[in-house]
Amino acid sequence: MKSFYVQNGSVSLHVLETGEAGQGGPSLLVVGGIWESAERAIPLISALSGHAVAFSFRGRGNSSTPETGYGLNDHLSDIETVVKHCGLDDYWVLGFSRGGGYTLAWGLENQQHMRGLIVVDQPPVHEALSSQKVEFWKNLIYQEVPVTKYMRIRAFEGLGREAKEISFLSRLPELNIPVTVFVGRNNNSRIKSDLADSMLDEYVKLIPSCKIVVFHQSGHMIPDEEREKYIEEVRLVLKS
Repeated sequence: MKSFYVQNGSVSLHVLETGEAGQGGPSLLVVGGIWESAERAIPLISALSGHAVAFSFRGRGNSSTPETGYGLNDHLSDIETVVKHCGLDDYWVLGFSRGGGYTLAWGLENQQHMRGLIVVDQPPVHEALSSQKVEFWKNLIYQEVPVTKYMRIRAFEGLGREAKEISFLSRLPELNIPVTVFVGRNNNSRIKSDLADSMLDEYVKLIPSCKIVVFHQSGHMIPDEEREKYIEEVRLVLKS
């Protein structure tokens, strides 16, 4: 596994990469959740036989943390930097949680170069962060680790100032590439699914190619709660 940095202007982005483009099928780009660093994708990308890339957005992991630049377009520019540097073409993008919103936004503008999308437990929206949500995330402890270990407080506060609510619902019919949606349906999970049945129905109704994969033992945190099935379902999508 290669570990390196790429520059998006003054922002340094940390990237992890396995395999090589064109090796063993299409490439996969992993876009993490709100606080996730590239390292959170290691169990997935290290288990795949082909080319896979994960990175840390600005303010996360080992990437640098600018004072400003936390709106949707800033995050999309981070994706663009990684895609260009790694030579991704005819590739899949997997977006987990908030990363699913970034993935949909990216796919709507770049699908001509893509194989398809995997959206993991995320409605078709880029969410704003209220001051209450910012405080929630800054104080959250997950698996006995404060999430501020992975994402700096400055970045949470930047999202709170700059992230605007954008719904992609009306644009879903524009997607002409395969879309697979992973959804958790274990209501006893500590962190419940973010994807309501009504919104799941909208995905299916508005995207003709949409497929749904249900994780019955998971809530929202599918990559942790059903890791083996998660990895296998990603493999199946990449082979389709």
